Amino acid sequence: MRILLFLIPFVAIILKCIVFQGFVANEDPYSLNFSLGLTSAKPFINYYYAFVLIFLSFSLLFKGKGRVIYLFLIDILVTALIFLDLGYFRGFLTMPSALLLTQTANLDNMGGTISSMFSNMDFLLLIDFVILGIFVFFTRKSYTKVKRRAPISFLVILISSILFIAYVPFNLHILKNEDVKNGYLFSNYDPTNTAMYFSPIGYHIFDIYNVYKDSKPYELTEEETAQINEFFAQKEDLPDNEYAGMLEGKNLLVIQVESLESFIIGKEINGQKITPVLNNLINTGLYFPNIYEQVNEGTSSDSDLMINTSMFPLRRGSTFFRYPATTYNSLPNLLEEMNYETIAIHPDKGSFWNYVNGLKGIGFNKFVDYYSFNLDEKIGLGISDESYFKQVVPMIKELKEPFYAFTVTLTSHGPFDLPEEKRVLNLDDELDTSELGGYFESIKYTDTQIGTFLELLDKEGLLDNTVVVIEGDHTGVHKYYNSSIEKLSNKEDWYLDNGNHTIPFIIWSKDMEESKTFDTIGGQVDIMPTLLYLFGVDNDKYINTALGRNLLNTNKSFAVLTNLDVVGENLTDEEKELYKNIVELSDKMIRSDYLSTEE
Repeated sequence: MRILLFLIPFVAIILKCIVFQGFVANEDPYSLNFSLGLTSAKPFINYYYAFVLIFLSFSLLFKGKGRVIYLFLIDILVTALIFLDLGYFRGFLTMPSALLLTQTANLDNMGGTISSMFSNMDFLLLIDFVILGIFVFFTRKSYTKVKRRAPISFLVILISSILFIAYVPFNLHILKNEDVKNGYLFSNYDPTNTAMYFSPIGYHIFDIYNVYKDSKPYELTEEETAQINEFFAQKEDLPDNEYAGMLEGKNLLVIQVESLESFIIGKEINGQKITPVLNNLINTGLYFPNIYEQVNEGTSSDSDLMINTSMFPLRRGSTFFRYPATTYNSLPNLLEEMNYETIAIHPDKGSFWNYVNGLKGIGFNKFVDYYSFNLDEKIGLGISDESYFKQVVPMIKELKEPFYAFTVTLTSHGPFDLPEEKRVLNLDDELDTSELGGYFESIKYTDTQIGTFLELLDKEGLLDNTVVVIEGDHTGVHKYYNSSIEKLSNKEDWYLDNGNHTIPFIIWSKDMEESKTFDTIGGQVDIMPTLLYLFGVDNDKYINTALGRNLLNTNKSFAVLTNLDVVGENLTDEEKELYKNIVELSDKMIRSDYLSTEE
């Protein structure tokens, strides 16, 4: 009986780790493929045993009911952790870090989004509690006789498990594997693989160690400094073209649209255009449809960072939370040198992703958030785009020209549950109740509100000398709900994920004489240098700090993705390695406050 009391949670936790792999290794992480999970975990199953035994071994230090309570608590803790890992993986396709504990403000108003990240198959993770509860109930009288084991039993299990974990990975995977030896595994370079090798429990132990290690001040090595210099030295040096300074002296208004993807631009459904306002801006402005998202764990805040600093976000955690005071040669700072007034107007609370400190740290003179708005209409996570834009107009009117205003929409955030009275596309029942249908309706709604916003600005004369830039913070429905799209019985080819994960980048002003669509492939880090070129900022002021490139004057067409894949054309292997390496180096530049030493 005593052995069974120990074996039930031991076997259950191992199975939960395998079930976890059955979800995350599956193409659809909402569906369980147990055999795939078993195949993924089987080569490393001894590690799983060892990590579970470390925690269960402490039960031997308790007697009677104390041992039962301890085993239940450990099982509950591990189960809660796996639920967290599953929900987070489905949302971000990676494992959560202990850094999330510093970001609890992000949970505000996220109930609908969080609940959409779980599957009706997740109940399998709870079955063992019923089995263990029934077993404990029928054997409850025997636990008064359970004595505390001699410390030797506890020590043998604990020490042998630790030695196994220490010996096997270090000997087989560190000393004899150069890729892992160079930090692939223990640096959490690929957290999902770390979880596969060592179970979710092992991953979190290593993650805690890495979070502690990364909290220490970082100093760039001479080799890393040389690599940074090499990157800047190879940048293109091309003669100016007709776009240089084309928009010099104008106001800049950026509208960052929540979850806006390129695939939806110009599309129709039921004979209705989904984005007629954006279509019109594209037809009379400059358009880059092939901008790949490069956000990491900071999601929307990473986009704020990249388009304003041309730096890649941290590889782990949110840059705004971890390093809000880092020095940047940013878009607002550079425009302020040209006497621009700068303001960031956010519909979220300043504590969300630590926006208030992150955006002020980037260099915005003013920051306006949730608390400055009349919350007369809320949809989803917060104030509706309609109400937000109406209240932004007088804020912009008060600015001294020239100005740079950075605005952000919110209504088209997942799970895209736009109220019925706001839906206008008359979708069929299956599509209307799906996340994709909700996405269509949400983007249609936001597109309409952008049109109204521009009309209000025009009535105030604020568009006469203003450049409007529209870009998506990251992809949306394909990022989080791709599996539900594939399950639709009636779907158009354009609904499906084409693997591009691109966001639109639109530049428009009333007096723009030329409209053009550029096929150039780029990333979010390229937006700032492109805008600075148009606004006539001297190239020398940012050429050796911006990690992106000017998309209006380049012979290269590529982007480096978050997973370090390089998407593009006509690049040598050496160039690909250089561009991949700068993503890692950007992390170290931020952590070491590199630019503060360069000034």
